[in-house]
Amino acid sequence: MKKNIYDVIIIGLGAMGSAASYYLSKNGVKVLGLDTYEPPHKLGSSHGHTRVIREAYHEGTSYVPIVKRAYELWNELDHEIEDKLILEYGGMYLGDDGKYLSDAKKSAKKYDIPIKEFSSKEIKEKYNILNPPNNFKGLLENRSGAVFPEKAISNFLSKSINNGSSHNYNEKVIGWEKQSKFYKVETDKNNYFAEKLIFSSGAWIKNLVPSLKLPVKIERQVLFWFDPIKDKDKFHYSNMPNTGWDLDNGMEFYTQPNIENKGFKVAMHHNGKFISENDLNRESNADDLSIVKNFLEEYIPSANGKLIDSRVCVYTNTPDLDFIIDFYPNDENLIICSPCSGHGFKFTPAIGEICSELVINNGTNYDLSEFSIKRLMKQ
Repeated sequence: MKKNIYDVIIIGLGAMGSAASYYLSKNGVKVLGLDTYEPPHKLGSSHGHTRVIREAYHEGTSYVPIVKRAYELWNELDHEIEDKLILEYGGMYLGDDGKYLSDAKKSAKKYDIPIKEFSSKEIKEKYNILNPPNNFKGLLENRSGAVFPEKAISNFLSKSINNGSSHNYNEKVIGWEKQSKFYKVETDKNNYFAEKLIFSSGAWIKNLVPSLKLPVKIERQVLFWFDPIKDKDKFHYSNMPNTGWDLDNGMEFYTQPNIENKGFKVAMHHNGKFISENDLNRESNADDLSIVKNFLEEYIPSANGKLIDSRVCVYTNTPDLDFIIDFYPNDENLIICSPCSGHGFKFTPAIGEICSELVINNGTNYDLSEFSIKRLMKQ
């Protein structure tokens, strides 16, 4: 038993778990990380070459201090490693000036984030490959860009191990319980003990903390990459920002430019099929492709070329689409750091750092009230 005792056991080594392991290990905390698979893998939420990072956050102003810290940490990490983990080249929000755009403006105003507003005509003049409706406006945020999930997770894991963390892959957690001052974690291979636990298991969170009866749903999402029909140089990230589209029919789409010659990335944001975490169709189908190609044909027609690649991932959604970052009710030795409702990866290093603060200091300077477990129990 002695060799299986740790300060902290992290269950789930995707985005938040790998980052938590890194920041805890930097502070000399003895960490064991457990994952049912071998991260970075294609079975959860943190894959698909790139993810969007942005500051003028329409999901809520409470996210902005955390994403600002994430920018700092991404850039710190970039100076420590050979891989590029963040690119800043701009992002455009497009819509009819409804809640999507107005809430982004609120975040920008509160935190002095530079944004520039465009009319539909001005958008077409600046980016003539875009075809927004005449009633649309655009908000350009120059600091938006991309972060790289597989590269990031790989680096968090390797740096954690270099700092002394232990990571066991392909090992499934079966259960856990309190035993004296330790928590016993049982897997399909062994038993382990720790004073504190972090649950960062994404789509599998409900099964690991069943007593909480978390009201989360698993949503299937499909990512596509295309070879544009023409004007291919205009789709390069040096010439093209990310775009986020809030359509009049209530659907949302986002795009990312061609980075590292992977093609032009397009995906629907939400409106996916709800599934169980163990019942995910890992292949895209004709219906998935048709939805995206119809969007491209109307709004970015020159992008609607040959399909290069696709990936299927999952969102783990709370009812209000906000995160869960909180202590287990009445127990500050248990931390729930999941799920992220489809918009979490950009925050990864900052949330990893927050988890380390919750472990070491039993608190953080960030206001996490909007991410509490208690607010979900009222719904």
